[in-house]
Amino acid sequence: MKQKTKKALMLISTIFVLVIDLIYAFNIYSGVISLENFNNDIPISKNSQIGFLALCSIINFILIFLILRNPLQNKKKIIILNIIQFLFGNIFNIISGIFNIILVSTKTKDVESEIREKKELPVLEDITKHKWYTYFMIFVFLFIICYTPITDLLPEPQTKISALIRIIILYIIQISFLVVPMCNELKRDFIVLKNNFKLYLYNMLPRFGLILIAYMLTNLSLVSFVGNISTNQSIISQWPLYISAPIAIIIAPLTEELMFRGFMKKFIKNNTLFLILSSIIFGGLHVVVASNIEQILFIIPYSILGFAFSLNYVRTKNIASNIFLHSAWNSIAIVALIISKLI
Repeated sequence: MKQKTKKALMLISTIFVLVIDLIYAFNIYSGVISLENFNNDIPISKNSQIGFLALCSIINFILIFLILRNPLQNKKKIIILNIIQFLFGNIFNIISGIFNIILVSTKTKDVESEIREKKELPVLEDITKHKWYTYFMIFVFLFIICYTPITDLLPEPQTKISALIRIIILYIIQISFLVVPMCNELKRDFIVLKNNFKLYLYNMLPRFGLILIAYMLTNLSLVSFVGNISTNQSIISQWPLYISAPIAIIIAPLTEELMFRGFMKKFIKNNTLFLILSSIIFGGLHVVVASNIEQILFIIPYSILGFAFSLNYVRTKNIASNIFLHSAWNSIAIVALIISKLI
């Protein structure tokens, strides 16, 4: 596909959804239509609906500007903005976002520089200092302590404070056992990521964005079928933001990426087996407290998300890039939660 054709299609898609968002926002404001809530756990008020549509309209204005300038030079920005629409927008925003990401991620035949220039990521050597079974034993120990019902044997927390203290203790145990064996690798990877940040974004975002399309479509389909959000999202929304935000943005990405990517890859050398097991375990743990059989189905989108993180680690071999991606993804979800509560 030629660059002019690609640009024209992206502009048509973006302008169309911009008009739809503005019409929806006006009709909701005037009371002509009323969008139904997606779930009962996080009710979406009239002001929140208008706020989300206004945010998507601003995003689409920016997208039009970026597309008009040069879609290839602004490829990363276009992908990021369209991913944000997946969380805040309606079905039209999602369809337009998927369409734009696919277009901007495909090669342009009449742009030789795009075909010729293939930037490679830095080659990172394995600096593992321990035997594979050391990582395996630590993994099993932490899995039992932090991710199984063994904690139910402890006295039930009587207050939210005691429940929070238990969570903090579990995270301290995880961080202690995970960071120490991989401290040299973590330090090296963060330095490499910092020095080659744009290059990592250039290589990570297109692949990550395309996989997130499958995640969002599956998640939205299940929300429509089940009539509720996943238990993981519901639990996060129950905690105050000053507690849930640091856990979701900093602690969870660090512990989960070290545990299910960094450690698992140490004792599962085969990439295919690693991708399968890491994705399924990651997905399963996000629905471990499911209240019914329908909630268990959310293992599908979370496994897809886990596959995106696992594939990125296989390709980059940089655990810091995984922590960054995971943190960025959770940050978008927290921002959506904050906006829904403020508006």
